[in-house]
Amino acid sequence: MSEPLRVVLMVDQFPELSETFIAAEARELAALGHAVRVESNAHAPEPNDAAGRGLAVSYRADDTRAERARAALWLVARHPLRALRDLLSRPRWRHEERLPPLRELAPVARRIHRFAARHMHAHFAAGAALDALRVAELLGLPYSVMSHGYDIFSRPRNLREKHSRAAFSVTACDYSARYLSERHGIDGVRPLVVGVDSGAFTRRRPQPGGRTVIAVARLTEKKGIGVLIAAAALLAERAPLERVWIVGRGPLEAELRARTREVGLDHVVDFLGSRSPGEVRDLLERADLLAAPCVVAADGDRDTMPVVVKEALAMEVPVVASDEVGLPEVVKPGWGRLVPPGDAAALASAIEELLALPVEQRAEMGRAGRAFVAEHCDLRRGTERLAEMIAAR
Repeated sequence: MSEPLRVVLMVDQFPELSETFIAAEARELAALGHAVRVESNAHAPEPNDAAGRGLAVSYRADDTRAERARAALWLVARHPLRALRDLLSRPRWRHEERLPPLRELAPVARRIHRFAARHMHAHFAAGAALDALRVAELLGLPYSVMSHGYDIFSRPRNLREKHSRAAFSVTACDYSARYLSERHGIDGVRPLVVGVDSGAFTRRRPQPGGRTVIAVARLTEKKGIGVLIAAAALLAERAPLERVWIVGRGPLEAELRARTREVGLDHVVDFLGSRSPGEVRDLLERADLLAAPCVVAADGDRDTMPVVVKEALAMEVPVVASDEVGLPEVVKPGWGRLVPPGDAAALASAIEELLALPVEQRAEMGRAGRAFVAEHCDLRRGTERLAEMIAAR
């Protein structure tokens, strides 16, 4: 291995249950021999405390007034011209997004300096990316940014500057790289798949051979869970499902529960709420099929390549997904089906087709999906690639 890196991961919230890939990346970097710490703007609203356990994490929200004052004095005394440039740049940045004053950012910069960081890597091209840009200018350090979803599609803020001043930029799939180029004129962004630990997501029991469909998603418009409920209602007339497990919470939960009652599927659809990664793994192993019926929301928001799809494939679970965003890059005919987004009838037909297959054929599809994930969506390989990019910057 080349010389160990000293990397700070910049995030807006940590350790968020729906963003466990950030903690997984931090652990993999550490396992590769690199020094890593996490700088988070806030505590996660829906935390997965186990994911953050053992990691070096600081929260800007926890800094006291005294700490901010001392750090601001240190920063201005050490880098007066850089602090002045930051002050002069604030109106430009503030035009598109809220940004913390320098006294709030100063403790972050001081911790990064004391850590002797050599690089900052921001997840999501949102607030954390602007923090990384500013700290990079204040301390003379390089940074990189990884964009994921809402930060590109529905709430792009200062995107051009965040990317142009970065040492390099990556995004979660080919689709989002093309989108950044075609819609925002940002070229040179490299796809970097958010990988999964296929060692942790390993099947321990045979395929169940039943008719249970699972969806794991935050209950928002872009996840398309309403389409899945409509598809289940169509199947009730010709090929009823045994269970539909919906894992996750979100603003549409009450509406989706009401819709389930309206179509008479209370006895079939279970809203299981938020679950830990271990519980999700167990549910995937007991399910026959994962549904990822993603759509483009009215405000333009959309997924890129949901991590749970790769987790399901690693667990040898076939997938039915929308032919949208980055899903066609991982869901192939050998282990799944793609349907037009928002088309409940097509989703129902695809589910019916796969569940009609003999259990041996489903198991064969599952093995093919796992082999694909192990080759193309492996957490360790993706983290090694990130480390190589950082070392080469």
